[in-house]
Amino acid sequence: MGKLRDIQSYSGRLQTKKEAEKYAHRFETGARKRIDDREQRAVRSIFKGLEDVRSILDVPSGAGRFLRTLASGGRQVIEMDVALEILAFAREKAERDKTPVSVLQGDASQLPLADESVDCVFCNRLLHHILSGRERSVILREFHRVSRRWVVVSFFDYRGLGGLRQLLKRLKGRKASYEEQPTREEFTVECAASGFAVKAVVSTGGPWVSQKYFVMEKA
Repeated sequence: MGKLRDIQSYSGRLQTKKEAEKYAHRFETGARKRIDDREQRAVRSIFKGLEDVRSILDVPSGAGRFLRTLASGGRQVIEMDVALEILAFAREKAERDKTPVSVLQGDASQLPLADESVDCVFCNRLLHHILSGRERSVILREFHRVSRRWVVVSFFDYRGLGGLRQLLKRLKGRKASYEEQPTREEFTVECAASGFAVKAVVSTGGPWVSQKYFVMEKA
């Protein structure tokens, strides 16, 4: 699977069993396990503070990495992903954890749900892959349409410390370019244009950690 860059490439992700299996175990060990721990702590904290959230759409859900956290307190969770292959792992995880869940195939840019179907939409690690602001807005407007009140999306503030990040990447022998990524201010404007008020921006770590969660309410 190539890198995601737009809605079309996102729609073709994880379409083989081999790709799905590799991604399903991606955050289970090493540095990525530490990333998972940070994300889970941040997401638990966010949802403890949200009012009237009884149902959540998790899209793209992948293998259901956040299912237990999202379902805490008896919340109903819909795990949705564009790839049937990865949803098989989400079902297995739900069965192992004995967590009730609905599993549904669907594209974040064309959600197969009615207007205001869920109390909250949760979207992790997708929008920073979509480089076009216009295409990000297509997805954000879909989240606005199906949510009754809340949307929580991850945002990578690559431009905040962009020069330092590029230097660190070069020291590791890797190339990085963040020019196509939106700044935090630009992304905030995109969210407002899609009908949201940003209520909080929650970091997943110290100031050097680029990943944040935008907690947004329908305006």
